[in-house]
Amino acid sequence: MAKRCIICDKKATYKVKDTPDYYCEECAEENFGDLSVLLKVEDEALRLKEYLKEKLGEDFTDEDYEEKPKKKKKEDDDSEDDE
Repeated sequence: MAKRCIICDKKATYKVKDTPDYYCEECAEENFGDLSVLLKVEDEALRLKEYLKEKLGEDFTDEDYEEKPKKKKKEDDDSEDDE
C-alpha cells in the first residue's frame, strides 16, 4: 500500500521519523524547507525489508509479503436451493 501525503493526498516520498506523517516532495519542501531532516519513504521500506529478511531468514521473498487481491465473498445463494 502506497503512503499518501497528509496534506494533498499525492504519493508520499518523505516521512517524519517516528510519526505516521507522510509528505509528497512539494509539501515537504513547503513545510520543512530542509528535506534532510526527513526520511525518504523508499529508504525506510528497504530498511524494514532488510530487517524482515534478517529475522525471518533467507527464505524470505518479496512474493511472501506482496498484497494479494482479496476474493469476493460468495453470497449464500445455495440456501434457497436447499429448501
